[in-house]
Amino acid sequence: MCRGDIFGFLGPNGAGKTTTIRMIFGLIYPTSGYAQILDHRVPDQRQEALRHVGGFVDIPAFYPNMTGRRNLRLLGRMHGDVTEARISEVLDIVGLGSRGDSRVAGYSHGMKQRLGIAQALLHEPELIILDEPTSGLDPQGMKDVRELVRDLGRQGTTVFLSSHLLHEVEQICNRAVIMNKGRIVVQGPVAELRPKDMSVKVLTSDQPRALEVLRALCGAKAAVDDGEYIDVRAADDAAPEMVRRLVAEGIDVRAIIPAVEQGLEDFFLELTASADSGMGPDGADLAPGSAESAARPSPAASTASSAGEEPPT
Repeated sequence: MCRGDIFGFLGPNGAGKTTTIRMIFGLIYPTSGYAQILDHRVPDQRQEALRHVGGFVDIPAFYPNMTGRRNLRLLGRMHGDVTEARISEVLDIVGLGSRGDSRVAGYSHGMKQRLGIAQALLHEPELIILDEPTSGLDPQGMKDVRELVRDLGRQGTTVFLSSHLLHEVEQICNRAVIMNKGRIVVQGPVAELRPKDMSVKVLTSDQPRALEVLRALCGAKAAVDDGEYIDVRAADDAAPEMVRRLVAEGIDVRAIIPAVEQGLEDFFLELTASADSGMGPDGADLAPGSAESAARPSPAASTASSAGEEPPT
């Protein structure tokens, strides 16, 4: 990942996301390989690496009978001296400025998640690692945490966001990796992690003739009559040409409707299913070492590109 990224670490439950994060933090050791943070390798240079990192794994834990401020004061001492001004600053950043002197026992789950982010920010790290920070939150709590993560990205903080919520990654991340069963399936800019084709539903005054026209235009297998609409798999810019061709053939176009959005969610399901079967999305074998191969080594077993460096080409 690169400096300034909000990087989505995406995969279904059980994909190995939390295990990988535990390895990055040095809480467990990989059987081989290492993670690299800036110029430091984990686990060999764990202490040096973690000076640049803040974050939490699973659910952040605090002393419930202490105030949020006192918890941050205590945890901040583990990194050296942390000023009261900095504690107040991070409480304000996460929206807990008015509740910093309340006991954590009285905090909602969302407030505890935000306090966890405040703790991660205390020593002004270059990289924040968040393990499913919206897990268990109500819609408002999820919205608040997402806005907070966006703000961190706008301020130049590099964020590594683990999530199994596809729409969350689409909303706030600029780059992402999709992982399944401990192996990377695909990675790249979020805008590119989607099928190259789109689906549209077409309704006309003469469906049988329209089906013939669209098959001639887009290919015999690209257009299917589902009984009500013609479902067409075509390139993003093909819809205007479809309309022009149908009208030229004297067929009235009553509706062109996007089908169920072929976004990151469908691509994710398609890729993970392909990884499970050992076949690519187009039915071809996934050869080991190929760009889409599910046999690619997991992040924990290979060199992780360091924050601040361009990914290897």
